[in-house]
Amino acid sequence: MNIFEQTICDWTAKVLNNIDDSRTWDTSSFNELVEKPPNPDMGDYALPCFSFAKSLRRPPFQIAVELAEKLQSYISPETPLISIQAKDSYLNYTVSTAVMAEVVLPDIFCGKYFTEPSNISRERVMIEFSQPNTHKGFHVGHMRNVALGDSLCRIFCYNGYDVVGANYIGDVGAHIAKCLWFYSNYNTETPPEKFRGEWLGELYTQAVKKLDEAEGQEKIKFQKEISQIQQKLEAKDEQFIQEWEKTREWSLLDFQEIYEWLDVSFDHIFYESEVDEEGRQIVIEGEKKGVFQYSEGAIGIDLEEEELGFFMLLKSDGNTLYSTKDLALAQHKFNQFGVKRSIYVVGAEQTLHFKQVFATLKRMGYEQVDNCFHLPYALVMLPEGKMSSRAGNVILFTQLRKEIIESIQSNHLGEHQQEWSKKELEETAQKIAVAAIKYGMLNQDSNKQIVFSIDDWLVSEGDTGTYLVYAYVRIRSICRQISREVVADVDFSLLAHPNEKKLLRQMLDFNRTVFKSGEQYRPSLLARMLYEFSKDFSRAYNTCSVKHAETEMLQAARLLLFHCVAETLLQGLHLIGISPPERM
Repeated sequence: MNIFEQTICDWTAKVLNNIDDSRTWDTSSFNELVEKPPNPDMGDYALPCFSFAKSLRRPPFQIAVELAEKLQSYISPETPLISIQAKDSYLNYTVSTAVMAEVVLPDIFCGKYFTEPSNISRERVMIEFSQPNTHKGFHVGHMRNVALGDSLCRIFCYNGYDVVGANYIGDVGAHIAKCLWFYSNYNTETPPEKFRGEWLGELYTQAVKKLDEAEGQEKIKFQKEISQIQQKLEAKDEQFIQEWEKTREWSLLDFQEIYEWLDVSFDHIFYESEVDEEGRQIVIEGEKKGVFQYSEGAIGIDLEEEELGFFMLLKSDGNTLYSTKDLALAQHKFNQFGVKRSIYVVGAEQTLHFKQVFATLKRMGYEQVDNCFHLPYALVMLPEGKMSSRAGNVILFTQLRKEIIESIQSNHLGEHQQEWSKKELEETAQKIAVAAIKYGMLNQDSNKQIVFSIDDWLVSEGDTGTYLVYAYVRIRSICRQISREVVADVDFSLLAHPNEKKLLRQMLDFNRTVFKSGEQYRPSLLARMLYEFSKDFSRAYNTCSVKHAETEMLQAARLLLFHCVAETLLQGLHLIGISPPERM
């Protein structure tokens, strides 16, 4: 709660206590009620009066009028509020622009505004995201998970939590047996020097195609060969384990380069192969204790009471399932890392699975499961439809990187080819590319499908990451053009233009937006705020010139304002995983 919200709540509590003797009103009674009016012309803050109607036994609109009249006596030149008006059933408050500037700009200037909140305990939160499979290509669809999880890690850290960013890599399973089957028996190509893991993904697609096209005895033969490879892998057959380890490393090296290019890191990486056998033992022990039961040779748990059906945990042939390994993974999170809250960033198609996993953990006695949360997200689509590694109709990372970098260098950096160094051109192109990808993956709520389009996401005017970094670069350019130093000792009353006030209000609300983005698991809230903030800057840029300000004092005030806009935008972009260049 900022000083203005605190003032609103304090004043309203005093007035209500004077006119209502049926209860005691305090600030906490309505600090969650204060909101932002839909139209800035209505004021800076609004307080709905509906919740007062029962106690005061009057209609909300009548209460609003009465409170507005009584609150007028509190307004003076020394207060931050300059007007209070009743509108329908709301009280609308207008704040002094000068006081707003005085409150927010010095703190941003000195760096104090973006510090860790003191009212949040260092609760340990694990955010598990990315979860790619080895022996498959890393493609555009994977980017949404990476962007979402990475942003949540940054936001939760900013909000004061002890965050453990985790990856859970799928390095066992039937898809690996299929890939190795084709690689050992039918591949005639030499592995490329780089991105061999991506190449393995292409072999996997060919394996699926060959298997699907086979018929009769040939299909039976292929299936038997693949099954034998899988059995040998599970039995730790020396020949196949060496092949698995070698090809697995190819994929892991791919992932390492991709994460580095995307500026994404993890505090811990889990592997399916590490929890496979442990999960099996958990299920076997659980059956002995009566927590799990046999059903047609398999072991599972009856979740009919939770309306989740029968959840299979171990196949009749003794092979493990995703569910088996998820139980072992959860145990590690709770016992090894002391996690209080566990967030799983996994596609929406796994919603039922996680409901069953959480219900099973609950039956096993893990109280922490109450703080486990599955954050589902919808698919990333191509304009022509759904992507599939099996079908091979995906945009692989190397293709994406090549095409987007070429487009940026041609359309956005062409004029700098002769004057900039090769290193700066490459670094700037990479930063714009990552901004375009990450913002495109985050500017919508996770439950909405995304249609990926390189051309649309690289537009520099519109709702894109490219537009955001252009806004940041433009602000820095303006500040560099002014010969004077940025200082915090300015006349704040000179910042009187409505477009300047819009910027101040966005900065004032920044920390609250970041907090809500974390608690609601919605980086989209922050992404949308940054887009609106950038648009507000563009309006102010056209109406409130720094370079051509009427006086030196006004120039100093606007220079500070724009500098703080850049700092806020930089902080916000960082929280959604974007590092903007300083020039473009």
